[in-house]
Parts: sequence; C-alpha cells; structure tokens
Amino acid sequence: EANKQHVRCQKCLEFGHWTYECKGKRKYLHRPSRTAQLAKILKEKEKQLLLQQSAGESAAEKKTKKKRSKSVTSSSSSSSDSSASDSSSDSEDSSTSSSSSDSDSEDSNSSSSSSS
Repeated sequence: EANKQHVRCQKCLEFGHWTYECKGKRKYLHRPSRTAQLAKILKEKEKQLLLQQSAGESAAEKKTKKKRSKSVTSSSSSSSDSSASDSSSDSEDSSTSSSSSDSDSEDSNSSSSSSS
C-alpha cells in the first residue's frame, strides 16, 4: 500500500488509489479521431515525397524508374510516378530485388492511393 501514492487511477486519472478502488467517474479526455490522424500522416508523406523529388535523383534511381516504367505499362503515369518514388527508397536498401515483386508492390500502392 506504500505504492498507492505513486499510482495513477486509470479511470479518474488521479493519484492515490487503484482503479478497482475508484469511486469517481471517468473524466473526458479529448483525443484526435483516427481519421484526423490518418489524414495528417498522409499529408506528411506527400510533403516528404515532394521534397525527395525536388531534391533531385541520382543516376541509379533514374535507371530503376526506367526499368519499372517498361515493366508496368497499364498503370497511369501519376500513380506510377508516386509509387516509383515510394519504392525508390527501397531500391537503395536492396538493389537485387526481382522486377516481379516490384510490380506487385506498385499495384498495391496505386490501389491504396486511389481508394483514399
């Protein structure tokens, strides 16, 4: 019971008693909605993509983009550009990945971006 002074009740958010001993009401704690959090994360990702594209690309990244654009011809140019820039950071980490796995990842990226 010596620890009670340092314990915060999870129900009323006050110190001095355990949650199962609480006789108070649960206090309202404002939290941002999940949709608001997701929208914020998406905006941050778009800003990072724009910064990466404006910073310029190395010759190796240009080569991988050309290879991907040849392998995937059915996707629209805007979605393939965004997915190619998403996967360009992946290509730096593992340059030995096969083109079939790259096209699969581009398809999943383009479908998720078009749905939102």
